[in-house]
Amino acid sequence: MRRAACAWLAALGIAASAQAGNVSVGANASFDLGTGSLALGCADLDVAGTVSAGGVGFTQGRDVAIGSNGTLNGDSATLELSGDWDNQGTFVAGTSTVRMVDGCALLSAVVSGKSSFHNFVVESAGGKQIRFEAKATQQVTNLLSFAGVLGSLLQIRSTVDGTPAYLDAEGASSASFVDVQDNDATPGGPITLGSDSVKGPNTPGWQLSAEIPLLPPLALAALAFALAAVARTARV
Repeated sequence: MRRAACAWLAALGIAASAQAGNVSVGANASFDLGTGSLALGCADLDVAGTVSAGGVGFTQGRDVAIGSNGTLNGDSATLELSGDWDNQGTFVAGTSTVRMVDGCALLSAVVSGKSSFHNFVVESAGGKQIRFEAKATQQVTNLLSFAGVLGSLLQIRSTVDGTPAYLDAEGASSASFVDVQDNDATPGGPITLGSDSVKGPNTPGWQLSAEIPLLPPLALAALAFALAAVARTARV
């Protein structure tokens, strides 16, 4: 099955190496998924030519690297990976979703280069660490979402401790069960952290949500009695 897949890709001018675990689209090649989908099986996707993700996209990616002369068109697809996102070329987001998830036995990932995403979603149930390139800005024009789980917070860091990376959230954003530091969100709208999250140092633009504390039953009863007494006094 692997040999058949390699032969099919080779016919399109795309090099696939089982040993290296790479799918490489060369400088003179173009690859359009159209209405099809591609399960990468934890292979890397290296884009030196042009890749168009179509309407469905790919799953089970490990690292995605767009070379200096490469173009990745997101179209309306979902681009799913578990490893690094490195954009040194051109990423045309369209209405696509770049989704970073657990998988491929990876506990961390790096977002480097400069990208403008339509939707950018990071989900982890294993306390994954996502490091954004220090001093670089990643823009998200529609939806930005970070989600960890109780007991395993998703960690957001810079590639250089003490030096911030930048997030420009132009649309809706959410962050739950997140531990963030060295990330500056002031280029865009504020990113609200749930009360289940940790706001670390060097994180302007990230805001902890304010919760109204719940009073215990006895305190509520005492408050109700006091308000009733005030009301009786006012009537007199």
